[in-house]
Amino acid sequence: MIPINEKFYGDDSRWFFGYVVNSTPPDGLEGRVKVRIIGVHTQDVSDIPEKDLPWAQVITPTTEGGSSGIGKIPQLVKGAFVFGVFMDGKTSQIPLILGSLPHTELPSSVQKGRLTSSNDVFSYDQNRIQNVVITPFVDDNESSGDTGTRRLQCMKFFIDNGYVPIHAAAITGALEETSQFNTRDLNDTGGIAGWKIEPRIGNRFTGLQEFSQSFTPTSDWRLFSVQLQYVLYELRTSFGLANAQLISTNDIKTASEVFNKYYLKTGLSTDQIAQRAYEEVFV
Repeated sequence: MIPINEKFYGDDSRWFFGYVVNSTPPDGLEGRVKVRIIGVHTQDVSDIPEKDLPWAQVITPTTEGGSSGIGKIPQLVKGAFVFGVFMDGKTSQIPLILGSLPHTELPSSVQKGRLTSSNDVFSYDQNRIQNVVITPFVDDNESSGDTGTRRLQCMKFFIDNGYVPIHAAAITGALEETSQFNTRDLNDTGGIAGWKIEPRIGNRFTGLQEFSQSFTPTSDWRLFSVQLQYVLYELRTSFGLANAQLISTNDIKTASEVFNKYYLKTGLSTDQIAQRAYEEVFV
């Protein structure tokens, strides 16, 4: 642990917001939680994996004993949105959580949510791209399912896979404007991201078709769930720079501009649609 060098802490304070990613610390670190801090740690787990994130100390209320064997441990759970301060100021290596902020969360794939069908959720192992088992979404086999439902599913998918809400909304809004979430090749554009539209890098539509072959029990590239997986796959591989630029943004408008310019390769303006996707879930 890096020592605090300031003679009196407070002259060089730095505050943060973040998300709890692990609330079960190892022996010796009881009462701490592992946190991914916005603006300090990237959302891409391949860039900064969970094992490299800090275990943050947590302030407990004065109604607790505060002594060994007396005080209660914090009750923060994975996914909690927290606020705190770095005890080492700009060095930003020793986080202290002061509290959590209430927020409406889009459900993860293991939580009850606004999608009520037993077919709304599919499993995803973020450490593997190939051989992922998918349980189809609602309307997964339709060329264009209900737009509102697909908007929610798209938001849920990218939040479940590590994106903060404004970035998930930017992706969702851009895909909706590009295709209205129509997965079929009706207009010769190639799916929800228009993988046949020029200018492109390489033959991305062929890449989608080849990528779909890795899925079981189906290998149909037209499935909405498969195409969402392919967007994520590209962002984590050949479009990693676009992904890095996206997650470095701090507002929906900039995030939408970056995603359109560097991933979709279009000049579309989609921030209003992205804002709507965000507000449907979090406002």
